Amino acid sequence: MVNAGTGPDTAARTLITELRTLLGTKIVAYLTEAPDTATVRGWVDGTTPLPDQAILNRLHIALDAARRIGTRDTPAVAQTWFQGRNPALDNQPPAQLLREANLDSVRTTILAAATEFATHST
Repeated sequence: MVNAGTGPDTAARTLITELRTLLGTKIVAYLTEAPDTATVRGWVDGTTPLPDQAILNRLHIALDAARRIGTRDTPAVAQTWFQGRNPALDNQPPAQLLREANLDSVRTTILAAATEFATHST
């Protein structure tokens, strides 16, 4: 086991666990650039070293967006939103934008798009 104590590692594992519940292991693996879903499971169970802080920052934004959508819709809808082209994001999928763009430049836009979707979805 890598480190099952409290503190930053526990917070990171909680973050990954919640995001995995909302978006699924495959999307979390994509967002983190993990080589496979087993790596994500290893982060949660403490058998694999956690990703670096830049990746965790990306996951915090993803979790915030997923929670906004989750206030009105199911995890399946949030998963679809993350993977689908989004007109509010220049027709890029939110997951791709989170993975490839500078977080400081897309954070507000992604969260606004998630809020807009959650507010106007039926």
